[in-house]
Amino acid sequence: MDDQIQVEAELVTALRKRKVDGALYCRPPDIENLLGVLIRIDEADALARARIRSRSAPGWLPGECLVHMMRRAGQRGERRAYNQWCTLVLERVRGGLPRASDVSATARTLELADYALDRFVGLLGPDLAGYEDRLDIWEARFDLALANLRRDAFRRDIVVDDEPVETVAIGDDEALRLEVERALGAFNPFDPALEAEDDFRSRVWAAIDALPTEQNRILTMMREGLPVGSGAAGENSISGILGKTPRTILNQKLRAFAAIREAIDGAEK
Repeated sequence: MDDQIQVEAELVTALRKRKVDGALYCRPPDIENLLGVLIRIDEADALARARIRSRSAPGWLPGECLVHMMRRAGQRGERRAYNQWCTLVLERVRGGLPRASDVSATARTLELADYALDRFVGLLGPDLAGYEDRLDIWEARFDLALANLRRDAFRRDIVVDDEPVETVAIGDDEALRLEVERALGAFNPFDPALEAEDDFRSRVWAAIDALPTEQNRILTMMREGLPVGSGAAGENSISGILGKTPRTILNQKLRAFAAIREAIDGAEK
């Protein structure tokens, strides 16, 4: 069975976008193999799998697969299938952005989320008309592309006189400085190099889902690109939104990272 899947995966169209070093973007092997299966099964069955929303549910499809199947339908002129896949892709992207139901969401946060979604939608027309190689990144690393989309959108709002606002002022507190270094250096569940490993992303998301509400919220906002400290960032900072000090936010981040690492290490034993 595995050999058959691998043969089918080789028929999946290669990506065209090149990295700075000239190498082509590539999908992870597990995505290539899964796409090899999806293009062979009935379209309705593939779409049914794409509608599964829980990452831990059997048959759940990574975002990379949804983007590829949408583009494949467009390239083949299958307009009805394209619209169905496109709807599911947009739902997946929108689901990764702040929503009105989020407790911490402000009007400005939701406005920036809409801006981020509009930027993604802006890639679809050119791709349908020909080929938009910026969508290749979404096929190679969907979660990372979504994180970058959020970050770029929210960075628009965190500037003063065209200069970036300092995210957090640690001052001379050496203990806090060491905590920050440990949080950012020793283990980062959002490290792109780690996210590329087999099954790592799903384990990280499962661990994040199990975190206490406030820690979950803090990590979500950090991935959205919001700064930690209050200062000039005002309500657009995590501490400003949650009414906590930067030190409290960083301590919560440390605890969250430690819990995620423990969960992942435990799953590997």
